[in-house]
Amino acid sequence: MKRCLARCPSILAVLLLLAANVLITAPAHAQKTFKIGAIVPVSGPAAAFGIGVQRGLELAAEDIGVFSVAGEKYKVEVPVYDTAYNPAQTVAALNRAIYNDGVKYGVIIGAGVHPPILPIIKETGFLDFAFAAAGRQITNAEQPTIFRIMASSDQLYHTYTAEVIKKLGIKRVAFLGPNDELGKNDQRVLRDEVAKTGAQFVAEEYYERSAKDFGPALLRIIAQKPDLIETDGSPTGSIALIAKQARELGFQGYFLNSTAVLEAKAISEIAGKAGDNIIALRIWAKPPTALYSQLADRHQKKYGEAAPGTLWESYAAARWVVSVIEKVGTFDTKKVAEALAQSGYPEHPFGPATWGGEKHYGAKRQVVMPIPAAILKDGKWEPFDVRPGTFE
Repeated sequence: MKRCLARCPSILAVLLLLAANVLITAPAHAQKTFKIGAIVPVSGPAAAFGIGVQRGLELAAEDIGVFSVAGEKYKVEVPVYDTAYNPAQTVAALNRAIYNDGVKYGVIIGAGVHPPILPIIKETGFLDFAFAAAGRQITNAEQPTIFRIMASSDQLYHTYTAEVIKKLGIKRVAFLGPNDELGKNDQRVLRDEVAKTGAQFVAEEYYERSAKDFGPALLRIIAQKPDLIETDGSPTGSIALIAKQARELGFQGYFLNSTAVLEAKAISEIAGKAGDNIIALRIWAKPPTALYSQLADRHQKKYGEAAPGTLWESYAAARWVVSVIEKVGTFDTKKVAEALAQSGYPEHPFGPATWGGEKHYGAKRQVVMPIPAAILKDGKWEPFDVRPGTFE
């Protein structure tokens, strides 16, 4: 062997390179993967929501780096499963994530797509960071591994309906929302909250998520002379068209968008000045924390565009759950859920966050944090209000 190596220096060089490669790559092989799935729309009208979640999780993964659980080292991986905000595709995506890829944690977007996946979540113990509005159907004691990481519809309407009506002198309110679980639930909640204020609830209409022509529904609504039209979870493209078409039909009042996350630039590109006086909840016209600004800057540099509105809550969810997993020393979703519900996260980009909703939902699975509102003027968000997200 010695003679062979002496005569064949190339063999010796190859062996040395192989040995060096083993030494260099050993630590990487020692790291295991912790998957947080982005089970979200990355195509279709709600794609901006899903892309924001994906990127928020990816930025969190960068910041988390390597972490330890029970003596093992892990890195976060973010597999993406496109749902196109379609219930059947969401069922298929979740099944693929759980049964094919072994994913036990993830962010799932949409109250409208949650009903058919609730049995899967309950059966498997999948820990769902629900980026979804609506109310009790998603957040309840029967679903201990579902944590809603945005304000619920109940929370949003309870916090803002009376304030918006008072601040703007609104007398007549109409509703135009998606024809799904979210829209039907939110119309009922809004109607109840409006009744408490003395204003009148004068009309309700629904549209399919793929709709482009809102004219017939708007004509019926405008005939009832509302001062404000609530557009519920309508995504950016939809509310831009709603505003444009409503102004063309003579509507001069306000729009309220309570449960979506809107992009000002895209609204202005579609609706122009018709987009003025859209009031959006959960939009920060001014950064609430230094971390919020840092993440926005990082996103701009990395992707060359402004951060989607779903970025920050997804980032916080990943950081929050990993910190809890490290403390409890297990990935068991039920044990993590118990510990998570009792935890707080002062580093949230929106401000200190905890879990609440036990009185209303029967479980501490509703995030509680400051809730902002902004109003669109000349293509830019301006501050409207910031209120505590308390909800009991």
